[in-house]
This record gives sequence, C-alpha cells and structure tokens, in this order.
Amino acid sequence: MKITTNYSINTTKGYPLAQPAFQGGYKSFNVLNPISYYADKYLAKSAAKTRQQFIPSLPELKGMYKQVKLGKCKISPSGWDINKGDSDKYVLFMHGMAQNVSNYQNLYKKILELNHGIFALEYRGYGANSSAKLSEDKLRNDVEKAFNYLTKEKGILPQNIIAIGHSMGGALAANLAKNHPDIKSLILISPISNAMNISDKFALNKRLGQGIPPKIKKLTNKIPILKTLYSMRFDSIDTIKEVKVPTYIIQSYDDTVATIKGCRQIYKNAKRNGIMKWFKVLPTGGHKVDEAKINTVGQILSTVG
Repeated sequence: MKITTNYSINTTKGYPLAQPAFQGGYKSFNVLNPISYYADKYLAKSAAKTRQQFIPSLPELKGMYKQVKLGKCKISPSGWDINKGDSDKYVLFMHGMAQNVSNYQNLYKKILELNHGIFALEYRGYGANSSAKLSEDKLRNDVEKAFNYLTKEKGILPQNIIAIGHSMGGALAANLAKNHPDIKSLILISPISNAMNISDKFALNKRLGQGIPPKIKKLTNKIPILKTLYSMRFDSIDTIKEVKVPTYIIQSYDDTVATIKGCRQIYKNAKRNGIMKWFKVLPTGGHKVDEAKINTVGQILSTVG
C-alpha cells in the first residue's frame, strides 16, 4: 500500500498533589502538578457523560450483539461481542475518551461486512457500566481483560486479532500491541500521540475539553518535568517504538483534538521501527470516525484479510 501510572490525587490548599507510582523504570516521587487535576477531572466527567448518552442499536445490528461482562465485580468492564458469521477473525476495538461502544455502530457494520467479528470494549465507568475510579493503568487492564476474553474464553488465536483504537483508544490499542506482538495488526484512528500534545483549542476550552487555565498550561510547557509527571500520558509516540506488528494510521488534517503534528511523530517512529504499512491523511473529518475513516478501515481490512 502507498503511504498516502497510576496517580492518586490529593489536594492541599486547593491544589492537586499528584503521587505517581510508575512502573518500568520510573522512580516514585511527589510533585505539585496542577494540570493533572484538570486532566483527571476531565476523564471522570467524560466517562460520566457517556453513561447518560447511550445510542440505541442500529436496525442492522439489533439482536446481533452479545453483552459481555468482563469480571464478576460491579465495576468490571464490559463489551459488545458481535459476530454474525461465527468468524474466527476478530477486531478488538477501543473507543475514545468521551465516547461509548454505541457511538461506533457504523464502523461495526463495515467490519462485519468484511467477515470479521468485533469485540467493542466498554471501559469501567463508561456507557452501561457502573461509575468507577479511572486511570490510564486501569483502562489498560480493561484492555487486557478484553484480550483474555477473546483468546482464553473464545479461543481466538492472537494472530487472528486486529487491534483498532480511536483517539484515547488508539493509545490503549498501541499498548496492547506492544504487550502482544503476536496479534495480526494495529490500526490507529486519530490517535492521541501524547496527552500533552492535545491541541490548545481543545485543552483550554471548558466546553470541549479539559478547561485548563491558560497560565497553568503555559507553566506546564515551560517546566519539562511536569510533562513527565502528567497523570494521563497516553504516550503513543514512545509506545509505538516497542510495537512489532504491522501498523496503519488514519488521521485528518483538520483534527482539533489529536494534532496532525503529534500523529506524524507516531508515524515517524513506526517507520523507524519498520512496522509502518499505511499512513492515510484525510483532508477533512476532524476527530470523528466519519464515513471516510470507516471506508479506509474497510480498505485496510480487505488487504490484511
């Protein structure tokens, strides 16, 4: 094809105190990091909103999906298992931060047309699930539970699984691919390159995004260590360096959330890593998974089989 942490947040004097407990080489220490407060608050607010905005099933999918609970705990994640032809090929799909599984049904239709089953993961605290504490590590654990459901409970071979993630889900999908180099491929749709690379238009806007005060955002940009200690890293730029599976990226020039600059950094690292198969940049479409992006996913699935 042509290339066309878990932080616990305390407060002192009204400011958040982030206490990172990173694994894999990071040292534990405390730092006053006010931007973490706004990021964590936005994640919680976004999840709560998705529990209130659940879209009914499309007529074409009605009665086709199986609701699966990934654990016995009240706050366990869940998902939609859709497989109209009993296919042994599966897409494991991870949605974006302010979405739930019901928002991507047109994408599911396209995947089904190409004879793949779908497991659309619903993170803890999202959609039809109960409210729960959220962190990047917890969401990563939810993804692992979904992978275990497909491989251990359903018996799907890892080499028959394609990981697809949108926005925040792109960062989670990349982490899954890093941990499971035997999956078939990775498709990133408008992926978050790093939480600090989210556009100012989104990060500073109270209605659209995190509502970070401009002075705090400016301070964080000036102090590099605050970027390192950001509570939600979702760092696809670094993660992709350790991915070993064929990778495809779909992005729009006019994306006002995940910057095209950040996406190109993912692409460059993937190319250096020898895994880049297709980088498709669409002229329009913004951050949404619109018809053009869905059709592009269809083209990729038709090629990888």
